[in-house]
Order: sequence, then C-alpha cells, then structure tokens
Amino acid sequence: MGERICVVLADDHALVLEGLRGLLERQPDMALVGAVSNGEDLLDLLATERVDVVVLDLLMPYHGLQVLAEIRRRQIPVRVLVLTAFCDGESIQAALEQDAEGIALKTELPSQTIEAIRQVMRGQLVYPRAAQRWLAARPSASVGPLAELSEREEDVLSLIADGCTNHEIAAQLSISENTVRYHLKNIFGKLGVTNRTEAAGIFLKTKVVRSA
Repeated sequence: MGERICVVLADDHALVLEGLRGLLERQPDMALVGAVSNGEDLLDLLATERVDVVVLDLLMPYHGLQVLAEIRRRQIPVRVLVLTAFCDGESIQAALEQDAEGIALKTELPSQTIEAIRQVMRGQLVYPRAAQRWLAARPSASVGPLAELSEREEDVLSLIADGCTNHEIAAQLSISENTVRYHLKNIFGKLGVTNRTEAAGIFLKTKVVRSA
C-alpha cells in the first residue's frame, strides 16, 4: 500500500468530530494527524506537521473561511475540504474564492466525507449534488474566461467540474474519448491552465460570479 493520506479534522462540534475521527482511524489509507476545535489550533498544527488534507468546518471559532484565507495567504501546501451543514450560494461562492478543493455536507453520510478526502487528494474538485444543482441554476451566458469556449467545450468542462472521467464524458456526450481529449487540449489552451483541476476551478468560480 502507498503512503497514507495525512488528515486533520477541524470542527467544534464534538459529535461530528468524534464520528469522523472514529471512521477515519479505521481507514487503511489514511492517518489522523490531529483533531482541533478552532482555527488558531489548526494553524499552529499546520505549521509543525505534514498534512495532506484538512477537513474544515465553517462555523467554528475563528471562522472557517478566515482560516482558509490565512492558509492560502501563508501558501501552506494543503488541500482543504470544507465541511458545512449549509449548501447555500454564499458558502459555495466564498469557498471557491478561497480555492477550497471541495465541499462536504454534514447532512450526508460520514462515509461520503471520507471518500471526498480521497477525491481531493487525487486532485479532484468535490462538490455535493446540492451545490452542483445550485451552480447549474445560474444563468448560462458565458462570461470572462469561458467566453472563448465553444458550446461543446463548455459541456465538456461542466462534466469535468462534476468529477467525470474522460470515459464518462464520452458516454454522456456520445463522442469518442479521443474527441474528449481533443476538447480538453483546446480548453486548457484557451483557459491558460495545465490540468483538469485548474480548468474545473475556473468553471465553478465563473458560474458563481455570474450570479453576483
């Protein structure tokens, strides 16, 4: 087995914290580095320990979004999975603006949060179905970085943002995987990015900006 994913849990709700801790400690591919209940302790821990993924509650002392902003300001090399009980537009927008790698809902099964940790560690952007539905409901006219994309390229990019593989994109759009790769090359060039995660991040941020 490869190197384990080093995880920190940051949540001031004891029930949530203990539930995730117990489940995470049973995962053979994960190692719990620490569990904290406020942002200051989280930043102290990140300064001294190697951490791959932080599961970050928004509504804890020293607000989660403030902590996320500070993590980005300090350029700490860690992926952040935001954990929240609310899937509203403001939370999605704020998390995207601070480059969170994903959002997990407390209303979902804890096992889904565990799987989301694996997904963000693989470089995927993770958003629950409720968040995706909110994004999909935004006006469809292309603006900003997406304005240069063709309609089919935006279809492909939308599916990338949903976490689809090339095979899944090809099946949904009834095209070949070679055609998907061709579209990806064009998308990356037009957006000035080098990988799927960066492209999906631009798509999701632009969708949120449209609603402002």
